Amino acid sequence: MTRFSKHMVSGAAALVALSLTGVALAGTNTSGSSDDPISCEIKASENRGMITLETLIHSDTSIQGQYRFKVKSAGASGNTNLSQGSNFRATAGEPLQLGRMMLSSGAVYDASLDITVSGVSFSCAERIGGAT
Repeated sequence: MTRFSKHMVSGAAALVALSLTGVALAGTNTSGSSDDPISCEIKASENRGMITLETLIHSDTSIQGQYRFKVKSAGASGNTNLSQGSNFRATAGEPLQLGRMMLSSGAVYDASLDITVSGVSFSCAERIGGAT
């Protein structure tokens, strides 16, 4: 299950920005059962000895912002420290893939997706591989 957290970047300024854009942010999980207007997701799949990680954002309204996708090894099996990020623009009601990485299977990874929209930041996190 994805761990989700949200924090205000600049308190009152973020609230003003959200009220002007009509956007509200709230937490979610990968099940998609939430009624929140914006959610993030880290999907993992394994095929032929490789793990593919994909990050997605879902929104009820058109939004734009920035994201940072980070993956670090969590066990004694190697030293992985990857990061990618950019600006994005998401269309209302259409999932948007933000990032994608392929890693060796058999290791344990901590993946996180940090997103900022209208001065409000939130993140999804997932432990991939090994015991969860």
